[in-house]
Amino acid sequence: MPNPFNVLNPNNPMRAYQGNMGNIQTLYKSIMGSRDPMSAFRQIASQHPQMQPILQALQGGANPQQLFASLCQQKGINPQEFLRQITGSNG
Repeated sequence: MPNPFNVLNPNNPMRAYQGNMGNIQTLYKSIMGSRDPMSAFRQIASQHPQMQPILQALQGGANPQQLFASLCQQKGINPQEFLRQITGSNG
């Protein structure tokens, strides 16, 4: 059985994001490296309209971790695997 997380596997939902992984990693690092991550996210969201619903949910009091997990689940993505790829972490 093929590994469902292998980016070459055509059934891997993360395959669609592979071409943008460098951009996603850059955004992640700029947010996490900021003194005020929410402010950094607001600035990024102002430049990327597709992020506005996420910003609105966070400003409405949504839990960031639960929101991330929910969005991943909607897209059929394993949140831990996605974070591993963004952070370059093996654990």
